[in-house]
Amino acid sequence: MADFSGKIGPAAVPLGDRGMGAAALVPAGLRRHENRVLASLPQPDLALLSRHLHVVSLAPGAVLQHQDLPLEHVYFPHDGLISLLAMTPNGETVEAASVGRAGAVCPVLKSDVRDAFLTAVAQSAMRVSRITTAHLQIAQRESEALNLAMRRSRETLLLQLRQNMVCGGLHPVEQRLSRWLLEAADRLESDVQPILATQEQVAQRLGVRRTTVTLLASKLQEAGAIRWGRSRVEILDRSRLESIACSCYAGLRERTRALAPADAATKSIAG
Repeated sequence: MADFSGKIGPAAVPLGDRGMGAAALVPAGLRRHENRVLASLPQPDLALLSRHLHVVSLAPGAVLQHQDLPLEHVYFPHDGLISLLAMTPNGETVEAASVGRAGAVCPVLKSDVRDAFLTAVAQSAMRVSRITTAHLQIAQRESEALNLAMRRSRETLLLQLRQNMVCGGLHPVEQRLSRWLLEAADRLESDVQPILATQEQVAQRLGVRRTTVTLLASKLQEAGAIRWGRSRVEILDRSRLESIACSCYAGLRERTRALAPADAATKSIAG
């Protein structure tokens, strides 16, 4: 049973005041944001947000939002992985979606502002840009580009929710575990960077027993697909993992790629 009763309590560091040395001196109009959703915005649209955005450092397991409590902030990851968990009254969990630097932890439903639909948890130590839901809504009234970016972020989460519902009900855990590892690497945008997760944490994400994950992880290691240490997973053979994962992985990847944000500088050059 997972315990996510804690609340986040990091010191928020205003954007542009992060002790970044020479990098902090780059004019705002030339700075490229680490989150791809924010980086996709034209500079005038990003400027609507900048004075309200704060960079926050999160500890592993930090809770960004609680299911059934008001959603006060929207989060744009700079790195790392955030799990969006559905929880039962007795604390059992299953991952409904996940977010990396190409996405945002944002309201999925209109009612989310009053009561968050899911619990959001940082998978590892990471940095995010945070803005109050109220300030984001005000900016959206003035920016069609921001509206489009947030709509695509919501659609990406909804696609994950739908696919995970089908996958969890129909596919064997071995296929789901392989898919989870591949998608975690995709969110981190690297097969080289280890996925920081214990077998207990992954079991909570998949809604299964830890012993089940331990058994299946051993099989994947014997097949040469992964190396799983105490709290980190390395992907050794992506092709092998993809051959084991269910068809949900490839199908969802193609659909979400169509919604992925493009860097504003790249769009400007292309145009």
